[in-house]
Amino acid sequence: MFITYKENKRIKFGLILLEISFTIVALISIFKHGNSTLLGSLESFDNDDVKYIRSAWDLVGNGMFSYEDISKPTVYIMPGLTFILSFFVIIFGKFQTIMAFRIFQVVLQICSLNLIFLIGKKVFNEKAALIACIIDSIYIVEIYSSNLILMEVTFKFLFLLLICLSIRALESKKIKYYALAGIVWSLSCLFKPTIAAYPLVIFVVWIKARYKMKEMVKYASIVVIIFCIIMSPWWVRNYNNFNMFIPFTKSSGNPFLQGTFINYNQDKGWGVEYRRSEDSIQNDEYEVEEGIERLNIYGKEEPFKFVYWYTIGKTFYFWYEPFYWTQSIGIKNLLAFIEHYFILITAIISIRNVVKEKNFTLGKQVITLSIITMNAVYLPYFTCSRYAYPLMPLMIIFSGNYVYHKMCKYRESKIRKRQGV
Repeated sequence: MFITYKENKRIKFGLILLEISFTIVALISIFKHGNSTLLGSLESFDNDDVKYIRSAWDLVGNGMFSYEDISKPTVYIMPGLTFILSFFVIIFGKFQTIMAFRIFQVVLQICSLNLIFLIGKKVFNEKAALIACIIDSIYIVEIYSSNLILMEVTFKFLFLLLICLSIRALESKKIKYYALAGIVWSLSCLFKPTIAAYPLVIFVVWIKARYKMKEMVKYASIVVIIFCIIMSPWWVRNYNNFNMFIPFTKSSGNPFLQGTFINYNQDKGWGVEYRRSEDSIQNDEYEVEEGIERLNIYGKEEPFKFVYWYTIGKTFYFWYEPFYWTQSIGIKNLLAFIEHYFILITAIISIRNVVKEKNFTLGKQVITLSIITMNAVYLPYFTCSRYAYPLMPLMIIFSGNYVYHKMCKYRESKIRKRQGV
């Protein structure tokens, strides 16, 4: 749709107003609820968020990157969030870091809103992009996640930036965009190893867009070199501490083992010998072995049930609820669920319409393939709404397009009525 300069100016003003409003609401929530939004205790360190905080304290205080046991180095988590928190610990001290990091997350949320607008504008139009930003800004999960001390907000920002740069790189075929995308992708891997599968998205688009083999090798080589440079300090550190090459983490065993239980129901017991070790890496190996053993036993007994579970079943658990685990910010779950399902339903309809109309442009391919790929990557493991959260802005972009078209149809029908058509 043609957009005049005046309309363009109004849209920019609307986006700025939206960002200011979101910032005010998010900051009020942060200062009002404070540490009541922590998932664990700063005394017993019994949940992910407080363990990340303690990890940063230990890194600054003792120079050791730890997690579960502060007396030992760890490869249970990637270092990204701990590094960011450590930076804040150095500047603000131990406890003020928590509030400073929450404010930092609000800044990242505003940056993410801008990225949603840029991606939405690129694949649809400015009005659909602005509507997507409105939907995202009133999505309760965005306020809730800003209060948490987890990597989700940071990773979501990096993921959206990666999508934005990828689209630019694919369309322009410029090395600088591939290099920038390579940097962002590599940094994202320092937070969540699952994003390592993202190049599959680019590869599929390359094939569909009929890239030459020479081009693919050139761009892939640049990205691989950047990846190795950024990841090499982590690899060297892991080898020095554990005498083995560990590209990401050694913690996939537990979520893999949990994922072998249909509907995560463990009432019938493990069904295999459960072994434990004082060594966390050995524990990880045991849990992988136990998970494989369970699949060999129960997968053969009920193959169709397990195929269903490892496809549709886990996908359901990935998407079925919003990442709104507690009502610590004073908003009821029902509203979060209503918003969540509105986004999912309208996004799916929008994707279907785009495919049906054969209007599946390169940018839309990147977004859709990213959603499918990241969903698929989690299927061997334990799936939950927390892992789907970074993908929600991509669904929201499609949802914004759906709402935009409905508004256009409504406006057209009103004009027809006035004209007596």
